[in-house]
Amino acid sequence: MRASEVMISDPVVAAAGATSAEVAHLMRAKNIAVVPVVDNPKDRRYLGTISDRDIVTRCVAQGHDPQECSVSDHARTDTAVVGPETEMKGYRVSKQLDPDDHHVRATIVVVDKDRRVVGFIPHPEEVQGIVIR
Repeated sequence: MRASEVMISDPVVAAAGATSAEVAHLMRAKNIAVVPVVDNPKDRRYLGTISDRDIVTRCVAQGHDPQECSVSDHARTDTAVVGPETEMKGYRVSKQLDPDDHHVRATIVVVDKDRRVVGFIPHPEEVQGIVIR
């Protein structure tokens, strides 16, 4: 099974210049908790990911104004990234653990050869054959 067979194609993305508040509103409107951050909506070159929890803990809880700070200021760069043809059976993805909380995050971003976001696997633990460690 390849990544292209289990990914959400053409996922919702956040532009790096968007504010944390704008992305939080997008997440609420789309009922999603994590989005890839891209250079711009047209080119969609992958820069990182941002979760609703990242906005709360890395922006709001740090005293930053979510109306003012850029989502790229708080994006993670430790998310697993694969190509559409990557074989997922037996693929291992590391949990993203915040030492100050007990939340486990594991997502996979699918990019093409030019690092453009083409897909997203938000819950790889639900895909048969992917190993979360």
